[in-house]
Amino acid sequence: MRTRSDLQQEAEDYFQQIKVDFDATQDAYRHILATIDTALAKEDFSSLYGLISYIEKGDGHLAFRYIGKTHRLLRMLNIIALEDKYQKPLFCSGCDNTESLWEKYMLTLFAFRRLLFRLSEESVSEAAAYLQGHPVSHLAAYMMVQDELLIPDRAFYETLALIFAQVWSQADIQQFFALAFPS
Repeated sequence: MRTRSDLQQEAEDYFQQIKVDFDATQDAYRHILATIDTALAKEDFSSLYGLISYIEKGDGHLAFRYIGKTHRLLRMLNIIALEDKYQKPLFCSGCDNTESLWEKYMLTLFAFRRLLFRLSEESVSEAAAYLQGHPVSHLAAYMMVQDELLIPDRAFYETLALIFAQVWSQADIQQFFALAFPS
């Protein structure tokens, strides 16, 4: 068992390391944001994919370690890469900078939570209307639900499938359910 002084030393070491890494962390984070902004403005989505390895294995790992927002940005990049691989509409379509991408992600997540918690019929209706007006791929929906640890039941997944029925193909819906409920 660790003693109080061990814990204090560990905390001091951690904060010292933060101080050492501060400038590199800020530089990496600014690079991530600038690359996303440029890629979205130019619709050069292939340059987004290089950020995945930059964050996971390169200098961007410091931003991932110390700046929580980087976790969601990496999730968005992985969603976009997967959608591109399977030739689905990209989550970033309609976004021209990091701020609009972030806003789309957070509003979509908020709508998912409103559907999940069903606080009122009005909140469910508003969430469904938002999602129908701002559709996402079945891959994005699945990854967001899983990675945000929403822990939904089957009814939630069925609701999403109904909301996106006009956008998702039958194969998309089948894959969505296969991902959510593997046998």
